[in-house]
Amino acid sequence: MKIFQSIIIVCLLCFNVFAQSKKTENGCLNVLVLGGTSFLGPQITNELLKHGHKVTHFNRGNENNFSFPGVEKLKGDRDGNLKALEGRKWDAVIDTSGYIPRIVEASSKILAKATNHYTYISTISVYENYNQTNISENYPLAKLDNSNDENITDKTYGPLKTGCERVIKTYFSDNSLIIRPGLIVGPYDPTDRFTYWVRRLAEGGKILVPNNPAQKLQFIDVRDLAKWIVKMVEEQAVGVYNATGPEGELDFEKFIHECSKFAKKKVDIIWVDENFIIDHHLDNWNKFPLWLYSKGNMAGLFTINSHKAQDKGLCYRPLLETISDTLRWDEKRVNRKMRVGLSSEEETDLLNQLNNEN
Repeated sequence: MKIFQSIIIVCLLCFNVFAQSKKTENGCLNVLVLGGTSFLGPQITNELLKHGHKVTHFNRGNENNFSFPGVEKLKGDRDGNLKALEGRKWDAVIDTSGYIPRIVEASSKILAKATNHYTYISTISVYENYNQTNISENYPLAKLDNSNDENITDKTYGPLKTGCERVIKTYFSDNSLIIRPGLIVGPYDPTDRFTYWVRRLAEGGKILVPNNPAQKLQFIDVRDLAKWIVKMVEEQAVGVYNATGPEGELDFEKFIHECSKFAKKKVDIIWVDENFIIDHHLDNWNKFPLWLYSKGNMAGLFTINSHKAQDKGLCYRPLLETISDTLRWDEKRVNRKMRVGLSSEEETDLLNQLNNEN
């Protein structure tokens, strides 16, 4: 009997040691999120909390309608007020708000000795151009015409991010993870580029759509991106990764077709020739989001190679799920004025002009 009891005790001790080792292996991380209150940041925070990690936010104190009672809030400003970061330690830092190299360097000087791992959210806009398809992580990067220029514009956004990446690699040479997402879409998207088509197709009726149905499309659901980023942080992964989707090919026509499945009434797609759009001086990206002029030499923008990230576990939910969830969120919005796309008046006027010209 005593022998039997001894065996049980030994087994229990072994189990406790095993359990403790697993707990240590999969233990809670203490993570600092720089930013954390806009679109991707809250999704990363949700994912970290779901995994049991401790989260601290550093920002200017504006929660942007996202409330995280269990998250420590450090108030400050990356451009001149970093005192709250001093003397602290974190297992990992996730930087969602670095746009200016000088400002990123200021926080990096403090955080280089304060963390074991640094994740920087960059962008595919860092690439020099999109003249070729299948752009991978080693493609040439964009450079600023004026190295002192800190104004963020369509022209400087990518080069400035390139400069930020350079800073991160300097201060976190052996422990940095740089993520280059493509277009990020889904619920709470502040840009409305994806949401415009989701809403417009749901409304039904006559819908003006650029006649380039074979144009490739790429984007990634914000929740899929956040989930993968947290996974990579947990693994302490390093290196540079493009991160966009879907896994297979998607073109503009299929996207429009998938959105139309949620229409409340009959959809009548009016495919309009590119020359009509040019003749009427319509900005292709703002008035027809996600669509590019065929002569713009931008073939690579929506054919980015994300195989490296997929090999590290990046995966995607069905497109219809992203569309339906975005639609449900959009329908609940208080301010539903679109930032991009045609207004109903503009679309009606253009349809009438198109009829008159035909």
